[in-house]
Amino acid sequence: MPLTGEVTPGETFYCPHCGALYAVTHSRLPVRDSDIAKCVVCGVIMDERKSTTVMIYKLVHRPEDA
Repeated sequence: MPLTGEVTPGETFYCPHCGALYAVTHSRLPVRDSDIAKCVVCGVIMDERKSTTVMIYKLVHRPEDA
């Protein structure tokens, strides 16, 4: 079941469209920037933000039907 709400750094995240499992960490930028995270399995945007904190998504497991 996909997680809902904001992704907390250090947690797992499921793509709300296909269910791919990601490990999520974060990194700080010196200036505010735009960041879009797309699922590498289905291509749907999972997260979009404009911040000095960038979320890093690492694919852990593809869904069975992908």
